[in-house]
Amino acid sequence: MYEQIGVRSLAGVTPIADTRWRSTVRVAGRIRAVRVQPWAEKIASLEITLADSTGGLTVVFLGRRNIGGVGLGAHMVVEGMVTEVRHRLTIINPAYELLPDRVALPY
Repeated sequence: MYEQIGVRSLAGVTPIADTRWRSTVRVAGRIRAVRVQPWAEKIASLEITLADSTGGLTVVFLGRRNIGGVGLGAHMVVEGMVTEVRHRLTIINPAYELLPDRVALPY
């Protein structure tokens, strides 16, 4: 059952290496890094590095210090507009879905 849910969730996913600035993308990967970082004065943000076999990008959740299930090694699909923050491709406040670990990532 989880594999069926994961396959539907991965529909329309593109490789992270194909993401471009100012494009709306849907990417999937494994969380490689998690940190809480100040975004602006008194605003914390949860920053993760999401990576697939083609590359990685930063995903930022403004005003969040943690999200249940979001941790190192978790599989995740995110969708949103790609921007550049600190010279890195970044998606801010994306729609996201956590996937079961046994669902194979496409890239």
